[in-house]
Amino acid sequence: MKKTRLILFYIFLILLLIGLGYYRDFVFKSTHALLRAWDLETDYYIHPSLSFLENYEYETIVNLKWVFTILFSIAYLSATLIAVKFIFHNKKFMIITVWVYTGIVLLSGLLMLIGIISGSTENMYEFARYFMGMAQSPLILMILFPLFKLAEKENLYKQQ
Repeated sequence: MKKTRLILFYIFLILLLIGLGYYRDFVFKSTHALLRAWDLETDYYIHPSLSFLENYEYETIVNLKWVFTILFSIAYLSATLIAVKFIFHNKKFMIITVWVYTGIVLLSGLLMLIGIISGSTENMYEFARYFMGMAQSPLILMILFPLFKLAEKENLYKQQ
């Protein structure tokens, strides 16, 4: 019974991550396409679920992308925490997960701040965006999962 439950959880987790990835991609591609259409002064069909974006000004939508970034990062953090809790039942691993995400966000913020201070905002934005892209993907879970498995195995080995 326990094995079946674990398999069902893995299937749920994979579907959740795939769905979250597709939805994130849909939101950002639609937002970018709308902004591009406004830049080129052309018409653009936007999906009805995102039609509310057409009511905002250009700069508001640019700033809204930051909100989307934060929301999707939180969604991926939540999914990762659920996976870590369900699979490992280890509070330390959950704390490490939160610190990894916090570190990524702080590093991205620091890179943006350096860019603003040094006057090379565009260059530093690319690095910050790369790290925030990691926080908005299953990549962190894919890195932490084997590390936590290894840590678990090491602890079992040392206890014998």
